[in-house]
Amino acid sequence: MNVLKWAFNVVATRSFVVWEGERMIVPMGDFFNHGTEPEVTIDHDEDGNCVFYSASDIPAGYPLRIKYSGPSDPSALLAKYGFLDEQALGTFCKMMNMQTEMTDLGLTASNMLFYSNGEIAPEVYDCVLYSILGGSDPSLQQQFYDAYTSGDEETKQSFHNQYWEYTLQTIREHVDQTLQDLYALSVRA
Repeated sequence: MNVLKWAFNVVATRSFVVWEGERMIVPMGDFFNHGTEPEVTIDHDEDGNCVFYSASDIPAGYPLRIKYSGPSDPSALLAKYGFLDEQALGTFCKMMNMQTEMTDLGLTASNMLFYSNGEIAPEVYDCVLYSILGGSDPSLQQQFYDAYTSGDEETKQSFHNQYWEYTLQTIREHVDQTLQDLYALSVRA
């Protein structure tokens, strides 16, 4: 079983998508580290060969880095490679139990961010409050939805002020559970 895990991890972390989702292990290509502003980009030719090239002159001794994933999904770096890009502005809060609420409010995971400076995107608060209201009083949820979609910031803020304690508790529980899950996964790794 350990050999199977090793083989899977080699393919998962050392391969490149060349075209149409097809993955390829590229000798020497897996030596590149990640960089938010990479010196090297990856392409492929019509035969499916990976080609690495620099976009500009690179001084001798300077690192050669590629971008493992885009800044719109910094969580992918943690999930796949075990680190977060320190230059990323934030990471998705992964409130998977609120997909319906996100859809109702017209939000996607890219709106649901915990920023690296400790702040939380306003959309997270909106989504959590919308979920809380839906569980307690659907008519209040509808009022909040109407204020949200019409841009009535005064009414929306009034709801946030009234339910702040519950919103904060839900976010804390989410963060605590996520940290527990990450710890459990790290113990098994």
